[in-house]
Amino acid sequence: MNRKSQTREVRSTADDFTRSHRLLPSARSWMFVLLLGMMLLTLAGCAASAANMPTTAPLADAALPPTINNVIEPLDAYYSPDSETKSPLPTPTATPQSGEQLRITIISQIRANVRSGPGTSFDIVAKANPGLTFDVLGRSEDGGWYQVATNVEGITAVDGQSAENGWVAAELVRIAGEGEAPIVAAPAGSSPLFTPELSAKWSVNWQCDSERCQIKQCEAEVDATVNRQPNGGFLPVEHTVTWDDACFSTDSWTFEVNQMTGKERSGEAEQNFLYGYWTGAKPGDPIGVFPFDGNEGIEVYCSGPHSVEIEEGGGWTTIYQGNTCHDVNTGILVYMNYTKRWLYTGDYDGKTYSRAFFGDIEKLEQRLIDANAPLALVVKK
Repeated sequence: MNRKSQTREVRSTADDFTRSHRLLPSARSWMFVLLLGMMLLTLAGCAASAANMPTTAPLADAALPPTINNVIEPLDAYYSPDSETKSPLPTPTATPQSGEQLRITIISQIRANVRSGPGTSFDIVAKANPGLTFDVLGRSEDGGWYQVATNVEGITAVDGQSAENGWVAAELVRIAGEGEAPIVAAPAGSSPLFTPELSAKWSVNWQCDSERCQIKQCEAEVDATVNRQPNGGFLPVEHTVTWDDACFSTDSWTFEVNQMTGKERSGEAEQNFLYGYWTGAKPGDPIGVFPFDGNEGIEVYCSGPHSVEIEEGGGWTTIYQGNTCHDVNTGILVYMNYTKRWLYTGDYDGKTYSRAFFGDIEKLEQRLIDANAPLALVVKK
C-alpha cells in the first residue's frame, strides 16, 4: 500500500536542537513514487522528541513480526474438491471432417498476428503475410480463431518465440475450402490466468507501539480492480486504500500485471517483499492453508522473514521485517505482516548515534478477503 498518508509535524532527534522537522518527506518525494502499493505508513509522531529524550534500546530486543504459525493451518486439515470428483471433466468433441480440407487465406492489409492461443491475450509467436493460405488444423469452440501450422513459407517467427502451430483470428481471414475443422482446446498452460474482470480485496490492520504516536491503531481495505482495457497483455490493476475513520488519507495506485503469468511487470517484488501483491503463478509448493471463507481455505506458499531498509532522510532509517504468503496457483498476495523500526544516525548534545533505536515500532497485518481469480481453494475436513 502506498504511504501517501497525512504528513504530520514532528520533531526528530536530529533537528530538535534548533528547529521543527518533518520526519517523512511529502508524498511527492521519489520514495513515495517508488514504493507504489506498499505498506509504507507515516510514523505519525513516533520520532524521538528532544524535549523528552528517550533512552536507546537494544535493537535485538525489538519485537519481531509474528510467525505465520498462528495464521496458516496444516495442509492435512483440508482436502481438495477436485480429489472428490468421480469422473474427469468432459473433453470437447471433435467435429467430423469432410473429404475436403478446410483452408483459410489472410485478407488483412498488413501481416497478421499468429498467437499461441485463441485470444488477443496470448503471446504473438509469428507474423503471416497478406494473401498467405493455410490448411486449418482446428478451430476454437466459439469459431473466432483458427489453428494453423507455423512452419510454412510466408510466415515469420517472432524473436524468442517457437511453436509448431498458432492461432489466427477469424476476422482476418476468408474461408478457402468447404471442409470442417475439429474443435481444438487452447494449449495447456496457455490460457490467460487473469481476465479483465479481475478484482481482489485485502483487509489491513495497522498499529503503532509507541507513546509518541498520535494514532495508535487503524484499519483499512485495499480494493484492486482493472481500470481500463489490457495493453500488450498487461492488466492495469488499480488499487485503492480506504482507512476507517479517516486515520490516513485515501490513496490509489496502479500495478501492471501480466495477464498470462500473473506477475507484476516491474519485478520490484523480487528485491522488496513490500511490493509482493502479484508475484506470478506457481510461486512455490504449498506449506499450509490460509483460512479464507467459511470452511474454505487457500493453499499458500509462505516465505520470510524478509528484511528491507529504507533511508528516510534527516538521519533516519526504517527497517521492515516481515513474512508473506501467496496463493500457490495465481501468486496473489494472501497474507503479509511486518514490523517497522526507526533507527537514528547523527549527532546530538555532544553524542554521536549510529543506528540508534529508541523503541518506536509500527506493526501491520494484511489479509486477502475476496478475489475472483482462480485461487487454490481447498475445503476443511
